[in-house]
Amino acid sequence: MKTAAVAISAKVWTEQELLVGLCSGDAAAADEFYHRYAARLYRLITHTLSSQLIDEAEDLLQDTMMALADALPYFRGESSLFTFACGIAHRKVQSYLRKAGRRRQILTRVAPDAPVDAPQQHSDDLANALGRIDPAYRELLILKYVEELSQRDLAATLGISEHALESRLSRARRALSKQLGEDK
Repeated sequence: MKTAAVAISAKVWTEQELLVGLCSGDAAAADEFYHRYAARLYRLITHTLSSQLIDEAEDLLQDTMMALADALPYFRGESSLFTFACGIAHRKVQSYLRKAGRRRQILTRVAPDAPVDAPQQHSDDLANALGRIDPAYRELLILKYVEELSQRDLAATLGISEHALESRLSRARRALSKQLGEDK
């Protein structure tokens, strides 16, 4: 009996089977999706947030997963399921950052002498430089070089053309180079 349970849990899900299972409410499909993609989505979220907001990453991951469940009926299959989930995570993080920015503005108006937390110092130069560039650029570079999304999938995730993506990638690389001191 124990070997049967192992055989069931060792099922290799295709993308289509996973999608069908998720749409039908299959708990095993939901578990598989979570185990397959949650760590990558979490990494994307944490790299997009500044170090002061890193505690919000787990909540944003959960928000992403719930929004994904709600959005599955609208998934047209024009990209991979992971790319679709990245698009949702992107929108959740951007929405959170806008709200956090508005809160920060209000707080500085109310208490202008309140100290602003400096970003946590990292020993790694690249992590430091990534932390200092615009969050949109940071997210773009993480999706491209860490998550290894293709240009097409990345453009679809961000809802922009591939040509616009190339321009943004160029600006993001330039910003990172400047922070690394390579652009003198």
